[in-house]
Amino acid sequence: MHFDSAGQARVLIVLEEGASLSYAETVRGDLEGLLNIGMEVRVGKNAHFTHARTAHASPKAVQIADIVGTSARNGSYRLYNGAFGAELSRLELKLSLDGEGAEAHLAGVGVLGDGTHADVTTHIVHAAGNTQSTQLFKNVAGGKSRAVYQGRITVAKGANGSDSRQTAKALLLGPRAEADLKPELEIFADDVKCAHGAAVGDLDADSLFYLRARGIPEAEARNLLIRAFLEEAVAGIESEDMRGTIWKVVEDALPRAMESRP
Repeated sequence: MHFDSAGQARVLIVLEEGASLSYAETVRGDLEGLLNIGMEVRVGKNAHFTHARTAHASPKAVQIADIVGTSARNGSYRLYNGAFGAELSRLELKLSLDGEGAEAHLAGVGVLGDGTHADVTTHIVHAAGNTQSTQLFKNVAGGKSRAVYQGRITVAKGANGSDSRQTAKALLLGPRAEADLKPELEIFADDVKCAHGAAVGDLDADSLFYLRARGIPEAEARNLLIRAFLEEAVAGIESEDMRGTIWKVVEDALPRAMESRP
């Protein structure tokens, strides 16, 4: 599905038992005005939903997306998100794992140039036992851009056997770029495995020196290191077409992020 102009839209996706769907969503770049998308996803028993979302850079737009989803027994929801910045951009996602064996796997990359903003806020509720969720979000911010990740995991009372991991990392390409990472755990059950972590920093100076000492120009060396940093969050995309689409937009966005360094 393509969103080529500002406006409002509501999307309802229902996967019946045993169904499988790969859904690609694209928000065109250089939009102006407000784009407000509301989506509801219901994943049935033994059903599998893959959602690849790419929001191109739109410095004069306000991009809002609100996704609410549920997954029944042995169902799965997979999200691959590419956020490349807007004047104000926010993706808010709430998923409830309602049946045993349900899974949610979220991954995303963001590459932001000067003055743009991207916020990803997630809340996964392990409402049933023996459910699993993973989150991996990586951002690169240059100039005066701002990347935000807020992720909450709630393990409900009695949801024993739940397994949850969330990781958020960001690279700052200049002193005026900002990244706010806030993973949270809220656990009301005893027998669970939960972990979370966050890290913000610059490119590794030793790695950059290593590449430059072998004759690689600084801009190319930085590009290689940034791509390696983002690789983990993109590699899990099973579809070659979806994976290729994300990488193409990343490659287009990287020069803007690097050029906007003070």
